[in-house]
Amino acid sequence: MESIIVGTAGHIDHGKTALVKALTGHDTDTLAEEKKRGISINLGFTSFQLPSGRILGIVDVPGHERFIKNMLAGATGIDAALLIIAANEGIMPQTREHMDILSYLGIQKYLIVLTKIDMVDEDFKELVIDDIRSSIKGSFLEGTKIVEVDSLSRKGFEELTAELESLTSDIRKRSFTKKPRMNIDRIFSVKGYGTVVTGTLMEGMMKTEDELMVYPQGIPVKVRNLQVHDHDVDSAYAGQRTAINLSNVSVDDLKRGNTVAAKESVYVTNIIDVKFSIVQETKFEIGRFYKLKLYVGASEEVARFVPISHKKAKAGDEGYAQILLDHEISVLKGDRFVLRTISPVTTIGGGVIIDPKPVRYKNNSDERVRSLQMKDSASDEEIMEEYIKNNPFSTFQQITAFLNKDVEESGLKELEENGIILSIEKQYIHAEYLMHYRYMAEEVLKDYHKKNMLRRGIPKAELLEKLDLPNKKQSEILLKYLASNDMVKIEQSLVSCRDFEPILTERQKKIKDELMKTIRSGGYTLLTAKELTENEKEKEQVLEFLLQGDLLMLPGQYVLTGDQYLKARETAERLFREKGVLKLPDFRDSIDTSRKFALMLLEKFDQEKFTLRQGEDRVLNTKKI
Repeated sequence: MESIIVGTAGHIDHGKTALVKALTGHDTDTLAEEKKRGISINLGFTSFQLPSGRILGIVDVPGHERFIKNMLAGATGIDAALLIIAANEGIMPQTREHMDILSYLGIQKYLIVLTKIDMVDEDFKELVIDDIRSSIKGSFLEGTKIVEVDSLSRKGFEELTAELESLTSDIRKRSFTKKPRMNIDRIFSVKGYGTVVTGTLMEGMMKTEDELMVYPQGIPVKVRNLQVHDHDVDSAYAGQRTAINLSNVSVDDLKRGNTVAAKESVYVTNIIDVKFSIVQETKFEIGRFYKLKLYVGASEEVARFVPISHKKAKAGDEGYAQILLDHEISVLKGDRFVLRTISPVTTIGGGVIIDPKPVRYKNNSDERVRSLQMKDSASDEEIMEEYIKNNPFSTFQQITAFLNKDVEESGLKELEENGIILSIEKQYIHAEYLMHYRYMAEEVLKDYHKKNMLRRGIPKAELLEKLDLPNKKQSEILLKYLASNDMVKIEQSLVSCRDFEPILTERQKKIKDELMKTIRSGGYTLLTAKELTENEKEKEQVLEFLLQGDLLMLPGQYVLTGDQYLKARETAERLFREKGVLKLPDFRDSIDTSRKFALMLLEKFDQEKFTLRQGEDRVLNTKKI
C-alpha cells in the first residue's frame, strides 16, 4: 500500500532519461518523436524496487523549455525530486527555472544528481560542484546532498540507490481516508477497453466499479479497470501512479488538467485566493489584473492576477492575491500552483491555494488581508470559524472539504459551546451572522411598525423579501430560529418585534367604538369596509386594526364582528339539530337578513368545513363541531 513517487527535473540533455533507464532498466522515451529527436516530449513513467523492498514510482519529465508545461504536470504530486545537472555543463537556464518550479510544489525531499562525470576531469567537476553549492545557498535546496554518477558506466549508482533508500524512508504518508482525487495528465484510448487516463492519485483510495466524476465538466464515470506500475489491481492508493480505464466517457470529452474524483469532493471555480511568492530574479512587476498562465495540478489556464497585500508584486515579494481565471478548474485548499508570464515566457512565481472558492473582491482592505492570513496560517478551529463566517449554513462535510484535512467534528462542538457558532438543522452559522440577520430583521420590523402602528405585524413573505438574502429557505430557517428563541414574534403569517403591541390613541379608540357600534346596530345586514370608513384614512387604519382580531371580512369586503359570526354558527347548529338539515330560507329568517348575506355566511361555513353541501341544503360536519 505504501507508495512514493520520485520525479526528475533538469535542463535538456542533462541525462535524466538515461539516468532513469540505468536505474530501472526501462526507457521512458516511448514516443517515436522522442526517439528521433532524443528529447522527452511527454511524461515518462516507470518503477524501481529499492533493496528494502519499497517500490518507487519514477516520473521522468521533459527538460526542454517548450515542454515545460508537461514538466509541471509531472512534478505535481511527487514526493521527492532528483535535480539532474550534467557535469560537463553545470547549471543552465532551464535548471534554474526547474528549481524555481520545484520550490513552489511542496515537495518533501530533494537530491541533486551530478551526471556525466566521466566526461570531465576532476578539477572541472569540482568547479561545477562549487558553482552548484553557491547557486543553491540560501534557497530551499541549501544543504541538499550531491551524488555523482555516470549512467553509461553506472559509476556511483550504488551510492545513488543508498541515498534514495535514505531519502524516502521518512516521507510523510498521504491520506487514504480522504475521498479519491487524481489530476489527469495523459488521456488515450486502448482498443477493446476505451478511454484511459493517467495521473498520480493525490488522495484517498480508488477501486474498480467506483462511481466517480470528472471535473470541472461534472461528467459521471465508472472505474472499469485500474493499473498501477503496469499491473492490474482492484484498488489504487494515494501516492501511486495510476491508470484508470473509465466507462461512460470518450477521449474527446476530456482534456489534460481535468480531475477524476468522488462526487462533490472538489471545488469547481474560476476564482481562487492564494498565498504567492515571486522569484528572486525578475524584472516584472505584477499589478492588478496582470495576465499570466496558471499551472495547478495538470491544468494550464490563462489567469488575471489581483494582488491584495501589495499594490504591485515584484522580485522576491510574498503575499496574498486573488486569481481570476478564464475557465473553471477543480481544486482544493492547499493545492500548489505555478505562475508563468505569457510573453516572454518564463516562470515568475507560485504558491498555495488558501481559499478555492472565495467571493470576488471589489476592493482591498486590512480586513481582507487579515481574513487571508487567517485562512493561510491559523489553527483548524480558527479556519473553520472563518469559513463558517463567510459561508453560512455550511455542513460538516463542506467544512472538511474546504480544509482538505481529516478533522473531528468535536472542534466545531467546542466553538458551539463557546457561543461562537450555532448548529441549526445540522448546518452551521456564525453567531455574528445570526446577530447581523437579527439586526436586519429588527430594523425592518421597527420601520414597519413605525409606518403601520396599528398592524400586528408584517406578512412573513414581505419581510423575507425586504431582507433580500440570496437563499430564501435559509432565511426562513433563521426567522424560525429567532422566533423560537423569543427574538421576534410570529402569529399566523405575521411577524413583529417580540414586545410590539398595537396601541390606539384616544381619538382612535373613539373611532373604534363608533365602528363597532355601527356594525352591531346593522345586525346581519352588513356594510362594506368602504361604507364604514367613508374613505377617511384614520378610519381605514382603525378598521384594518380591528380586522386583525375583533372583526372579520366576507367576500365583497362585507364586515361583521367575531361575536356575530359565532352567533350565526350557533344558529346554524340549532337549526340542524331541530330539522336534521340546514336550509338557506330557514337560516335567512332566523338571523333576520337577506338571502344575499345568509348565503355569504353559509359559504363561509362551507369553506371552514363547518357545514357540508347536500344539493341545495347543508348538514353540519360533525367532525368539526
